[in-house]
Amino acid sequence: MNRRLITCDFYFILSIEVDIMKKIVKVEPYYEPRMWGGGKRLIEEFHYQTDIAPLGEVYNVVALPNHADCFVPNMNMTLSKLYEEKPDWFECETEQLPIRVNILDPMYDLSIQIHPDDDFAKTYNGGRGKPEAWVILDAPEDGYIEFGHYAKTKEEFISMTQNKEWDKLLRYLKTPIDGFIDIPSGTLHAIGKGVLTYNISRNADLTLRLYDYDRIDPSTHKKRPIQPEEVYENVNIPDKMITFQQYPYANEFGCKVTRYWDEPGLYTLMRIQTDTEGKFLHERFAFYTCVKGEGMINDMHIRQGETILVPNHMGWIKIKGKLDLFLASYRNQHI
Repeated sequence: MNRRLITCDFYFILSIEVDIMKKIVKVEPYYEPRMWGGGKRLIEEFHYQTDIAPLGEVYNVVALPNHADCFVPNMNMTLSKLYEEKPDWFECETEQLPIRVNILDPMYDLSIQIHPDDDFAKTYNGGRGKPEAWVILDAPEDGYIEFGHYAKTKEEFISMTQNKEWDKLLRYLKTPIDGFIDIPSGTLHAIGKGVLTYNISRNADLTLRLYDYDRIDPSTHKKRPIQPEEVYENVNIPDKMITFQQYPYANEFGCKVTRYWDEPGLYTLMRIQTDTEGKFLHERFAFYTCVKGEGMINDMHIRQGETILVPNHMGWIKIKGKLDLFLASYRNQHI
């Protein structure tokens, strides 16, 4: 018998066994209190149950060991541990899970802030930069975000900040529902009150605040720390004047598929909506977060607020029910 054939058969059988061991699993959200939270929508509509208060932000996907880490009950381990112990589920080039997902529903404006790039983050706290993107799920008629600024030079930016000329410095945008906006490192930004957003970003957590409205943190009874000097060093000047984009969807096998972003080394973001049923193929791992509806993904029940992980190379998934899903994934940069 051909020894090479036996060897090939062995590895073929082994690969089948590995794929059989993969399975779709639910990912429990991670909660942290937010002083600008306190609304009821995340509890009443998204079914999030927690004693953490005030609730304003939910991490649907985060894997920062000993800091913020979702739990995967089907595997009885944290998401960071799953990423470490099951590399074949992800096949990523990164040491940590590369992406993060959260949903925000603020009752008050967030602080005016930026996220720096990788080089600064590494020297500042040993972390990584956090470019991100938002999709507006809902907003009041007068909803807005702070996004960018009007300063032409660094000196002008510093002067306006020190003199608190916020009306001259800060740029505001109205929030179109379903609008997508890209937020590169160094972009000044803040979500406004009542604006419900789905956020995808790098799996990192470094925020530099420029202004926090002189609010008192109820947990410390002091003003929250701000980092204006670090912001001056990292803010994009002049501003890139990025605006919201509305992307069309394509009808694919019973699904309305919107492809927002697919950048190697950063993240992949899509939206999949079904009226009754459909099927979808994404060969890389993906986190599916349901922002509306209830139904099934293969044999896994999912409803508004829940997130499931589909490991890579699982083939076509079958979707049943009227569902609005966001898909978060990652494409390797060097492989």
